[in-house]
Amino acid sequence: MSYRFSSTDREAPSCLGQSPWQRSQFPESLGTCFTDYLTFEDGLAVAYSNFNPHDDLVETGSFEGERSLTVAIALSGQSSSTGKDGQRFDFICGHSTVSTYGSLRGERSYPAKQAIRQLRLIAKTPLLQRYGLEYLLDGTVKDLSAKKLFCGKYGAATQRLADSLVHLHDHSGGLLDIHITALGLLSEQIRPFAPAPTRTQSRVNSKDQDVMLSARDILMSQFDRPLTVSYLCATLGTNEFKLKEGFRKVFGTSPHRMLTDIRMRKAWELLEAGMYVSTVAYKVGFQHLSSFSTAFEKYYKLTPKSLLSARRKVHEPSDS
Repeated sequence: MSYRFSSTDREAPSCLGQSPWQRSQFPESLGTCFTDYLTFEDGLAVAYSNFNPHDDLVETGSFEGERSLTVAIALSGQSSSTGKDGQRFDFICGHSTVSTYGSLRGERSYPAKQAIRQLRLIAKTPLLQRYGLEYLLDGTVKDLSAKKLFCGKYGAATQRLADSLVHLHDHSGGLLDIHITALGLLSEQIRPFAPAPTRTQSRVNSKDQDVMLSARDILMSQFDRPLTVSYLCATLGTNEFKLKEGFRKVFGTSPHRMLTDIRMRKAWELLEAGMYVSTVAYKVGFQHLSSFSTAFEKYYKLTPKSLLSARRKVHEPSDS
């Protein structure tokens, strides 16, 4: 059985004793379903959600406001949200999602009898401007729709900071400690979006830099082909050492790693769209399904079949 509720069905936010957190929750008859919020004056907000419903729960709602950056850290379980525009976000244990939005209309799904815990950081424009991070909203300030910047597994540093933040929540930690830890977690998650240092790029002359940019264009447009470093070198008239060294200096990665990132992100997108695993493997440049499945699981700590199954389960008609 599936229960559908509006966000207005949540109880009015209330203080947690002497804690600075505000709790918003569904009736206890549905199971453990609450979200605790903490907002700082500098434009940073932290939300900790803990859901373990007795039955499948679908929450509908909407939000209107200024465009913000949101970082979602899935600590356990799996949930998803689907906008009115059909855009879907999956929140899977061990993965984080970085997005921007100013307007949200849609529904959030919580599977029954599953402990779903998540941390969210919401950074508004004043905070981003204070720390020189306004570039994260470039070209999107007036576009209020949701835009996904990243979705993938998070590392040990993020895990440690998230655990610390949950510990501070559970043990009535001080505001200063919570604020510092939340900023540290935000910094760790947006680090990959930082512009490459100018001094690093200056080590590569303009001609070689153009070659690196052309190589990146090939990877992004021909990722479905069996690309190799030798092929890139022959196509662009360079050698393996200069190509790899140039990638390290310009992009901070290797050609192989960049190709893997491109393929895995495209694979996730196609699987989210409901495409068969075997078809996705072919479309992202893998000749053998087993090789694709191994690479996908290594990258996301999740098999492509389990992602596809979870998506189909969410979209299956349910009793209400």
